[in-house]
Amino acid sequence: MKRSKHRGQKEDKGRDEPAILETQNMDRNGMLMGGPDPDTISLASVTAVTTNVSNKRSKPDIKMEPSSGRPMDYQVSVTVIEARQLVGLNMDPMVCVEIGEEKKYTSMKESTNCPYYNEYFVFDFHVPPDVMFDKILKVSVIHSKNLLRSGTLVGSFKMDVGTIYFQPEHQFYHKWALLSDPEDITAGSKGYVKCDIAVVAKGDTIKTPHKANESDDDDIEGNLLLPEGVPAERQWARYYLKIYRAEGLPRMNTSIMANVKKAFIGENKDLVDPYVQVLFAGQKGKTSVQKSCYEPIWNEQIVFTEMFPPLCKRMKIQIRDSDKVNDVAIGTHFLDLKKISNDGDKGFLPTLGPAWVNMYGSTRTYTLMDEYQELNEGLGEGVSFRARLLINLGVEILDPSSPDITSSTEVQVEGVPNISETATGKAEDFFLFGSFLEATMIDRKIGDKPISFEVTIGYYGSESDGVIQPKSKGKKGGGEGAEEETELIHNSSDEEMDDDGDLISVSSSPPMKPVITDRNYFHLPYFERKPCIYIKSWWEDQRRRLYNANIIDNIAHKLEDGLNDVHEIIKTEKAYPERRLRGVLEELSQGCSQFVSLANKDHNQFGRTKLDRERLKLCLSEVEAIGQQAKSMRTQVKKSTVRDKLKMAQNFLTKLRFLADE
Repeated sequence: MKRSKHRGQKEDKGRDEPAILETQNMDRNGMLMGGPDPDTISLASVTAVTTNVSNKRSKPDIKMEPSSGRPMDYQVSVTVIEARQLVGLNMDPMVCVEIGEEKKYTSMKESTNCPYYNEYFVFDFHVPPDVMFDKILKVSVIHSKNLLRSGTLVGSFKMDVGTIYFQPEHQFYHKWALLSDPEDITAGSKGYVKCDIAVVAKGDTIKTPHKANESDDDDIEGNLLLPEGVPAERQWARYYLKIYRAEGLPRMNTSIMANVKKAFIGENKDLVDPYVQVLFAGQKGKTSVQKSCYEPIWNEQIVFTEMFPPLCKRMKIQIRDSDKVNDVAIGTHFLDLKKISNDGDKGFLPTLGPAWVNMYGSTRTYTLMDEYQELNEGLGEGVSFRARLLINLGVEILDPSSPDITSSTEVQVEGVPNISETATGKAEDFFLFGSFLEATMIDRKIGDKPISFEVTIGYYGSESDGVIQPKSKGKKGGGEGAEEETELIHNSSDEEMDDDGDLISVSSSPPMKPVITDRNYFHLPYFERKPCIYIKSWWEDQRRRLYNANIIDNIAHKLEDGLNDVHEIIKTEKAYPERRLRGVLEELSQGCSQFVSLANKDHNQFGRTKLDRERLKLCLSEVEAIGQQAKSMRTQVKKSTVRDKLKMAQNFLTKLRFLADE
């Protein structure tokens, strides 16, 4: 195939030509015209350059962990080597190692403040990864415990198992755990315990680190049992979780239970007594129980006292139904503290809200024995909306010398004032429309019964919940959205309107019996007429929040595509991967500067909560830095450095993916 030598690169950009042709042609142009230095040429067009290099586009980023709910084998091994500088007189210390409910003890050493043990313990678990990584490992020193006395606690140290597992080689080796007294946070250090801790899953390989010098081991301050990046001097802090109210809890009086209860009590009350339980750093806090209530209002705050930064990543928030026999979880939400804080120079403490958090789990139809109950416990990805909870999280660093400080770390529950209806934004109408084009490959087992599909958004559209109206239905939204909606529903028949002239949601397709064309599979006869659904719902308008996240996600997606191209060029040994990498970095720096200019324009209107404002600042500074680094790195990309620079560009991608997660 011949190509004109004088045709500009711009015209070639849209053409699906092999990368090798493009780069050779540019070389020829350069030589004939005395063009640019080959070490500065960059290729930014994905289609022109890569169609024949990698015929597959990169797959969309689907964040699913197939095994997150499936039990696996784990083994935690702990060697307690020695303890030093234990505070107390006439000490007979022993060390207790505790993981979840399991406890193991060392022998007791008499009359010493620096006992030597060198004792080894193994804990075996068969649980899902999420459950394993949330378990708390606690190392405590107890003074003079025997069969008759429980002994007195000298001090303890705790950390979640996930922090250990995500260390290099899944372990801490010859590290000193700093002990503190949970009953008196003003007391300071209570001593140190030297230990090795390793967490292995089935199939993991583990290396024993090389023996350090004895002098290194004796440097306690330089060898503390802490992950990298966590300061040695940690401070005590209060974590205030305000819990205001919940809505959208699944209806539980649509079953046989309701009829039984009505027969005994004589009235059909709401069959749920909800309360909120919060687990954090091995401690548990609960709100009061709201009797017979689908829309409970608590207005309470749970206060945890824990070191900052905490060595436990997540806070587990669960709405539970109180029952005389057995409390069950209605829905669970995990708060990852790393995502709502920043430990950089201009960092901020964990903060969230006031904001609604959505909970997902098993289906909303109530059954006495729910086979998918574990989804409500937060194991695996929920299939259905269960409830939403209005919360607010704040953290305050404590000054131990202050006389007002209560020195215990016990969990406290206090009342808080009510929050206004519009604290999280004004409710707007949203209109969801969908149509079913075909339903095929239906299994024979269900082929003889009529089939219908139900679409729900939150608790709207669910047949078991009935018709739900917003609390402030009187306020009609005007403007652009209203015109758009009018157009959408212009041709609706009178039957689809209620008495106020509002549209009645249709969330289910009409039941239809499958038909068969071959011996194995059925299909639904959706031919000329396709069933449609439409649901009107009311939510706070959070689109503003998602714009920035979407732009960053798009920059990350383009970068991932480009890096895949470079990998493919190197793998297939095609010419000039460095030129493609320069193009990728050029595109990245342009994308970053566009984001910064767009986000800056938005500065004044943005940020209803503290987290919104802090996140915007963080995204601006990080994305701007990535853009500048990419720009300067582009000039350093040579044939000899292309692999090193590719690794650095991969770090940009990881950082962007983290920022895009709203």
